[in-house]
Amino acid sequence: MNNAGVKAEATSLLELLQPGRHYRIPTYQRSYSWQIADATALIEDMIEGLDEDRPHFLGAIVTVQTSIPDVLEIVDGQQRLTTLSLILACLRDLIGPAPEEAELQKFISDHTREGGWRLTLNHVDAPIFRSLAQKPKSTLDVEIEFAPLTDHTLLYENLIAVREHLKTLSQSDLQSLATYILNHCPIVHVEVANRDIGYKVFQVLNTRGRQPSAHDILKTELFERAKLTSEEGDHFSRAWIQYEARLGAKAFDDLLRQIRALHDRQMRGNFVTGFCNTVLEAIPARQFLETYLPRFVDAYVELNTGSIRLNRPMPAVDEHLSRLISLDHLGWRAPALQYLVFHERDADTTREFFCDLERLAFALQLVVPDRDARVRRYRRLSEEVVSDAALFAVDGALSLTQEERDKLTQRLLGRFGSVSQRRSLVIKLNSLLPGGETVRPDSDVTVEHILPRNPEPGSTWLDVWPHLAERRELCDSLGNFCLLTKRDNQSADRLDFLEKRDQIFRSKITGGQFALTRDAAAYAEWTPDVVKERTQRLVSLLIRDWKLDLPAG
Repeated sequence: MNNAGVKAEATSLLELLQPGRHYRIPTYQRSYSWQIADATALIEDMIEGLDEDRPHFLGAIVTVQTSIPDVLEIVDGQQRLTTLSLILACLRDLIGPAPEEAELQKFISDHTREGGWRLTLNHVDAPIFRSLAQKPKSTLDVEIEFAPLTDHTLLYENLIAVREHLKTLSQSDLQSLATYILNHCPIVHVEVANRDIGYKVFQVLNTRGRQPSAHDILKTELFERAKLTSEEGDHFSRAWIQYEARLGAKAFDDLLRQIRALHDRQMRGNFVTGFCNTVLEAIPARQFLETYLPRFVDAYVELNTGSIRLNRPMPAVDEHLSRLISLDHLGWRAPALQYLVFHERDADTTREFFCDLERLAFALQLVVPDRDARVRRYRRLSEEVVSDAALFAVDGALSLTQEERDKLTQRLLGRFGSVSQRRSLVIKLNSLLPGGETVRPDSDVTVEHILPRNPEPGSTWLDVWPHLAERRELCDSLGNFCLLTKRDNQSADRLDFLEKRDQIFRSKITGGQFALTRDAAAYAEWTPDVVKERTQRLVSLLIRDWKLDLPAG
């Protein structure tokens, strides 16, 4: 369509990033701003689309032609194109070697000329984006090569988050995902004659209209199958609107997918068709609307708010739930929903369930990188939650085998390069120390590396830690971590240990508010032996709390 200076065309990423075409972000536009949740939601949505064998619509981007042929200025779409480039870069490096690596690199840069980057960010973000993602193999060792810089933390953290998600896929799944993203994720390319038109199109795209959600489409199918009278239809329509208001449109869609996952082992094909062929085969549509869905909505709200209703107060349950929310995978939610919907709200039994679920979820995150293996384990647990008989059995899905206990114990003594993994562990450790408490996962707390990843030349850190190999080995171990707010973390970044300790760690209004940071402040020096000893001590707290030193069960 071409009308009044606006040309809109449905296309694919393969065509959008074709050789010879280049996109750039104007200098006046803000820097990259997507949060980890945004980036992981995109990769999860595309993996889900691949699993269900359906396209995933990427929305629209708006561009204006510059004075240079085939160089387009992006008016709207920076966040998606940048994140898609991060994903392609990770796929390029994880799939490898050539020719797949070279094939994917074509969608990141031209080899025909120096600096022929497919996407150029603004002058602030461009250099770090080029180093992090645009050069072959650049995503593999970013933790070692780059310390998170204040101005570029989101680019760094999102790349790590995307890479960790992709690492759970097999080589064949990685290749299938790359093909899917390039060919089966349609995007509307809106080309405008000038920036003024571009801004008007931007405003229309971002302020008006809404695509039908999965729950909107499913609602029609449910109401037809339930054969509702007009009065009943009005009643259930009002209830449906209330569900969306309580959850939000995206969360409502997610809840329905969770419900489908509890009934559908394959999770393939169109969502509505799959839902009807599995869930509604087991539960008649009227019963689903009257009793089943309302109970799941209530349970989902409890999980999201981190507040579980029980027959008597039991704060430990909400603390376990808060630590589950801090994890970088969501598979635990399906069995948790099942438990809250189908079990009595006995405080003691619920505490035992969420305690064991927390342990299992951490174990699966840390020692089971295979996404399919995690899915199978959580599906088995969901089935046991409903049957009840085997829920707390020694050989049940909720329990850890001796091999899993041993692997988890060894893993805790190792390095944690993943931002989300170390954050969830540090939040857990903070709750185990004297005077500690569970930090809410939505707080602005971050993990401080007491020994910095890249000490500055001439700093006292290099006097105490002269060996590069030892620094790399211990920098990302549990003994080198504490908690600070994002602002205080930036302040502490370039200080030596005694300055960090005295100015930040011991202050009640900064680091001193966290038990794990107070623990670090008790040391007179920060040496390799200190970090090794502290790692062992902190790991022993996790071993004791998760009962890893006891027989399997």
